[in-house]
Amino acid sequence: MSNYNEALDSEKRALSRMVEGSFYPKQDPETESEHSELSDLLAKVQGNPELQRQLLQKLLLDAVGA
Repeated sequence: MSNYNEALDSEKRALSRMVEGSFYPKQDPETESEHSELSDLLAKVQGNPELQRQLLQKLLLDAVGA
């Protein structure tokens, strides 16, 4: 009976890790770096009206061409 209980405990721990991993996925350092780069880029665009105008113009021209 002891082996059976150990097997059940092992399966419970494995299931627990799987569920925890699906709710709280670990972020790759590359993903965090990309997030930081995107945040920096967004801050630059928000702080530069000329860059905002150019970006909007480019997006609108691409939308018309699509």
